[in-house]
Amino acid sequence: MKKIISIFVAVLVASLIFGASPVFATGQYLQMPIRVQHGPTICAIEPQANAKFPTVGKQLLDETEYAVIDWKTKLNEGLGRHPVWNITLVKVPIGQQNGFDYSKCDITIHYLPQPQENSNGFIATGVTIPNFKTGKTNIEIYYQDIQPNWVKTEWTENGQGYYSYVDKPYYTGLVATSTQLDSTIRHEMGHSFGLGHYIVPYDRLHNIINGLEDMPSIMIDTVTILGVKHYDITSLDIAQIKSIYGSGGFDNQAKPTSGYQRVYELNTDKQSYQPGERITLDINTDTFDEKSFVEIIVIDSNNTMMENIGVYKTNSTISLDDMNQKNGRYLAELINPITGDFDFTSFTIGTPSQIQDTNQDTGSGIPVWIKDSAKQWSVNSISDDEFAKGLQYFISNKIILQSQTGTSLNHIPNWVKNNAGLWASGQISDEVFVRGLQYLSDNKIISVQ
Repeated sequence: MKKIISIFVAVLVASLIFGASPVFATGQYLQMPIRVQHGPTICAIEPQANAKFPTVGKQLLDETEYAVIDWKTKLNEGLGRHPVWNITLVKVPIGQQNGFDYSKCDITIHYLPQPQENSNGFIATGVTIPNFKTGKTNIEIYYQDIQPNWVKTEWTENGQGYYSYVDKPYYTGLVATSTQLDSTIRHEMGHSFGLGHYIVPYDRLHNIINGLEDMPSIMIDTVTILGVKHYDITSLDIAQIKSIYGSGGFDNQAKPTSGYQRVYELNTDKQSYQPGERITLDINTDTFDEKSFVEIIVIDSNNTMMENIGVYKTNSTISLDDMNQKNGRYLAELINPITGDFDFTSFTIGTPSQIQDTNQDTGSGIPVWIKDSAKQWSVNSISDDEFAKGLQYFISNKIILQSQTGTSLNHIPNWVKNNAGLWASGQISDEVFVRGLQYLSDNKIISVQ
């Protein structure tokens, strides 16, 4: 079973994708089976405060606003005072995230230093995750800088020695450049509107990477462009959007389902599993030829990507052995980037009560941003005071009670902060984590105003 980086991921190493993708003579878009049904509302969720990068939240929201303006301006070019391509951006600051109505978001953007679930070890600047069941799309933007790292690989074949250089990029721990953020946000928005990657022959890609040729599309799957400081939404991108929706805009679509149909080719061997039990996905590859491939992604109830797998005719049965199996509800989704076809199937892990305990959005109601905050707090990326601001959510929703009595302690026990890290990684339940927060409240270690 060969794994490849998701076709939605904007990565540094184009060869990781192109090695498994068709190469077209001049250039062609892969198909992305995502559609918006009207002028989309994009919700940009301000990231939790990070002591190492105190201004990154404002920077990311500003870069996102510029990207929306760029898409709208270029889509509406030539229409004068009668624009038809409507995109609404809603910035959701930290202080408003508790009671915010996320149901109005067609596309939700989260900003993280790097991927949370990284079992495959993929390096990415961003990822777009569709939910075919709800019709909503999540985007994750990773704001840590990525640098190339060319490693020499040597091997022997039939007595002859060979070598090549393979790029194994890494996160530097610094904030990404504006160029990286600008291009990634525009690229992932393109995916959320329905654009797949733009594939070019290797020789042309080589010229683009080395700055000898301008990028023909914002959907080129690389950010390693030497000597180029700008990444543009191009006329090809605008033409491709209009070929999908027609010229009447998102709200007046001429052909809203073009290239977008469910094929019913994906199944699980059963609907419910226990933690640690083997989960098997069966894919009907009868229509595949030797060069066909599809992408399988597995997402949890928060639309976080847990697995991404490339599927060929030879591996029509997939075991999710590498997935960090936690109690909850999951969706396995199939995407065919050549035809634009898709499929999905759902399954659960754990008993109904266990699933209720760990379901952040629809079970216990604990939103994703609190888990992000707990993870950063557990490794001292944010201060105790910064973490305490997020606890107002637990008080407001009566998940923990604001104590008026109790012994006052002057330090946070190590076990509470350790629990925050374990909870953020899914190793303990919501109930155990909340008990630790109640302990802090009872002993007046953290006061929520």
